[in-house]
Parts: sequence; structure tokens; C-alpha cells
Amino acid sequence: MIKVGTFAKLAITLLLLLAPILGLYAFSNRTSTRVLTDEIIKVKKFQIETFAGQIEQMFFQLDTYKKMLYESTDVRNLAYPDLLNDNLQQFRTVGTVSEEINRLAGYGGWKAVIAVVYPRVGNVIKSNSNLNALPPVLPKQDTFWQYYPDAKGAYFMEVLSYPDGSAESNDVDMRVVLKVDEAEVRSALTDFKTNGSGDPFLYQPGSDPIYNNSSNRVLTNELLAGFTNEPSLDGGYLLLQAEKMNYQVHYQKVNSLGWYLVDYVPITQVMAPIQRNQTMFYSISGMMIFMGAYLAFVLYRNVQIPFRRLMQSMNLIEKGLYSSRMKDKPKGEFRFLYDRFNSMASKIEELIEDVFKEQLRSKEATLKQLQSQINPHFLYNTLAYIKSMVELNEKEAAVSMTMNLSKYYRYTTKTGRKMATLEEELELVSNYLQIHDSLMDGFEFEIDVDPSMLPMEVPRLILQPLVENVILHGFKNQTEYGMIQIRGWLDGEMARVTVEDSGLGIEPPLMEAMLSRIRLANDQEIESGLQNVHQRLKLLYGEGAGLHLYGSRLGGVCVELTWKYEMNSETKPSGEAGE
Repeated sequence: MIKVGTFAKLAITLLLLLAPILGLYAFSNRTSTRVLTDEIIKVKKFQIETFAGQIEQMFFQLDTYKKMLYESTDVRNLAYPDLLNDNLQQFRTVGTVSEEINRLAGYGGWKAVIAVVYPRVGNVIKSNSNLNALPPVLPKQDTFWQYYPDAKGAYFMEVLSYPDGSAESNDVDMRVVLKVDEAEVRSALTDFKTNGSGDPFLYQPGSDPIYNNSSNRVLTNELLAGFTNEPSLDGGYLLLQAEKMNYQVHYQKVNSLGWYLVDYVPITQVMAPIQRNQTMFYSISGMMIFMGAYLAFVLYRNVQIPFRRLMQSMNLIEKGLYSSRMKDKPKGEFRFLYDRFNSMASKIEELIEDVFKEQLRSKEATLKQLQSQINPHFLYNTLAYIKSMVELNEKEAAVSMTMNLSKYYRYTTKTGRKMATLEEELELVSNYLQIHDSLMDGFEFEIDVDPSMLPMEVPRLILQPLVENVILHGFKNQTEYGMIQIRGWLDGEMARVTVEDSGLGIEPPLMEAMLSRIRLANDQEIESGLQNVHQRLKLLYGEGAGLHLYGSRLGGVCVELTWKYEMNSETKPSGEAGE
């Protein structure tokens, strides 16, 4: 029998102790990698679906213009000049049609050539544009957004004929033509890339891709080698390899064009910090095993407590608590191991935060898009009110409503700035409430904010969703006269703003459940304005900032916003500025 000495036993014990650490780290690393990969997939899927929807909406809008022109009586009358009374009437009709075409061409974010061709009369009316003119020869058959490669510049075009959409071009009386240059699509792809995406492009099997203006074409073409067959689904992602790196290639079909919007994420590059930490961890562990015989006695005496703490922290990481850090670092090699563990946890936490911040940026992009779209019912009601006041000779009421409406839309549609002063936010809310007060005549409001808080910078549109919730939900089905109070004050190092109402209120259990959903840190979708407000305050101002819900002393709901501010001469509370 071979006798095993104490030194050998300690060395074996050290090996047995290190083995679970290595296994636990490998398992935790795989879990972290899987969570991060899933988050990247969800964020990228949302981005590409949103942008594909924007392209779909733009071409749908152009289709609407085509139908409007096709069904226009003036447009059709020009195909039959004999029906018009005289040359003056014909000249006026041409002017009317030309103005309508130019007006439609001016809408939307893309430039397009809109034209009406009269083959029998030999006349063409098109939009005023510095874009390329119509092609010399139009297709004989009607088309729906067909792609035409051209040495002078490729383009998408669709044609609709009257009276027979399938007849030869010489046998029809009128043809409505819409043409969008490939350069417009490239510009849209470039803007999408500038807003934080990877390297988007459009692809159709059998055709050359449409790249963005700053595309890495060598890498894109290498990825397309694994993307040659048309996908079986309208959207999804593939894992492909190019330039010795792995990529997530996401795609979404744009149904109106029949092309795929494609974007990719360098997954190897994103995971590189985790891989480096993993290599570092295994290297250090190997060094410790090699040095085990020499350090066996010292490690035996000092390993129990540090090892227990390490396992506890690894379990926290495995459960998704990436803010866990190793404290009370011991002397010796375990101190270095603790430092590397903290570095690994810090890098993982930073990557997770980057994913959530990217998600918030996508929602803010959607918010900016929604800001740029005027609510038709809200606008119609205000315009109807102005019309009624003018008819009643109530000029002051009409002017007041016009000014409030102008200020409100000037502020909400200006999307260049992410921050605004609290004074500007309060002015927007005041305009919004004055408009609804004139329309509803069922409530009144008060604003009482500490003047020293007015210069503070806060995220744009941080208060408007709160008062909108009161108008839409708090006063819904309420017969009594309503009251909205907006108050702001400084509480130590915290700034507080509350919005209270005298509405129907919310039951306490329902309010707690609502607050839990709003504050859920791992929520994948920001579904409401309250969630958006809370997440933006939390990410901008850190712990302690966010949104709170209480029962209001007025009978309804009290929504409180809190954030930490920096004390200076402008934000000192009354009585401290002169000290």
C-alpha cells in the first residue's frame, strides 16, 4: 500500500477545493452568456422590426397618394380634354392637379417622384423635384413597387393605369407613376445606422444588396454567402461566421417591397470581455494548482472562509445579481482572485446595463417618432373649438386656444434635445391643461413649484404623460368638478415633484401591483408612459430616483417624481442662498 503524506493530502484537498470553483464559474459564465445573448436578440429584433415598419409605412403612404390621384376627378378629366369647356378651364385643371401632386410629394420623410402620364394626349404632370426624371419608357404592364437597376441610379417604381390596369400602355388614358430612388433608401439605412444600429442593408435573392452609405461591403458580402437562400420566415436571425468572428444576422421582410431588411451584431466582439475574464480566471486557477504543493499549508489554514464567501457570491451571480462584489479581501493569492471576480462581475453588469440602455434608446426613438405625429382627434377638437369661438365672435378665447396649441406642438415636435428645464416642462403642461380645460370645462389646475427648481434640467416630456393619465383615466366617467395640483419642492438633497388629482382613485392592492410592474428592472418592454418616466429617471440619476404612487388627499392618485440634484446657488432652498 502506498502511503500518502500530509503534504500530498493537502495538495489533493486543494485540488478538490478548486474543482468546484472552476465548475461553478463555468456554469455561471454560461448562464451569463446566455442571458446576455437573449437580451441582444430581443433588442436587435425590436430595432429591426421598428425600422422595417417605418419603411413599410412610408411605401404605404405613397400607395395612398397613388390611389388619391387615381380616383381624383380633375386628374381623370385631363385625360379627356374634349369634356372640358375651354382652354382656360383646362389650364386651371392642370394647375390644380400640379399643385395636388407637389403637395403630396412634400409630405413624409422621403423624396419621391409622383407623376400622372396621359399617353393619348401626350402630356405628363409630375412633382417639382431635383431628383432624376421618369424613365424614358414605362413598363407596359402595371407594377407594384418593382425594383429597376439602372446605371444612372437604381429605383423602385409602381404604375397604375386607367381604365384598365392590365392593358398595354398605348391603350390606356391615364397612368399614375410613383418612383423612389435607391439613394433615398440608402439615406434611410444610414440614418438607422447613425442611431445606434450595426450595419443595415436591404437584400433580395438574385439582386445586389442596397447598402447604407458607410457600409462595410466586404464584411456584408461575406455574410451574404451564408444567406444566399431566401429565408423561410418573414423575420428571424441566423448565426454566421465571417472574418474569423461570429455574427448574429437579423432579418425582417418588408412585405411591400419583397426585400429583407438585414442587420448584424458582432457577437464575438460583444462577448470578448467575458471570454477574456474566463481565460484570465482559468489561467489564475491553473497557476494556483501548480503552486499548490508549495502553498498547501497556508491555503489550508486560510481557504475555508474565503472559499465560502466566493461560493456565495458566485451563487448570487448565477441568480442574476450582477451587483454582487467580494468584500473583506484576504491576504495572498485569494485577494487577486477576488479582484478578478469583481472585475468579471463589473464587466458583466456593464454589458447588461448597456443592453437595457440600448432598449431605452429604441423606446426613445419610438417616442420621438410618436412625438412627430399629431394626434388627429386632439387636433380636430381644438380646431373645432377655435372655429366655434370665431363664429361666436369670442376672439380672445380663439386667440388663447391658438397660442396654447401652437406652443404645445412647437415643444412636443422639437426632438433635437433630450433635456429641458423644469420651467419649460411646466409651461408645456400648463398649455396642455389649458387646452383640455377649454375643451372639457370640467376641472381646474394649480401649479406651485419652488422657484429655485425652475432652472433644473430634467428629461423632456417627463411631466406631460402624468397629466395625460389624469385626463384620460383619472377623470373618466367622473361627474363632479375635477382638480389637478402640481407641486415641487426640495427635500434635502432630493428634488420632488407631485401630480395629484381628485379623480376616482385606485384601490391600494391594484396600486401596489401597478407600481411593481413599473419598477420591474428586468421588464423587457416599456409598455406605458409611467414605466418610461421611471426608467429614464432611474438611468439618468441613479439609485433613489424614480416614480412613486400614493393615494391623494384630493381623493384620486398622487404620482411623485424624485431625483438627486446638485446643490448650487440657483437651487439652494429659501434662506440658504445668502449664507
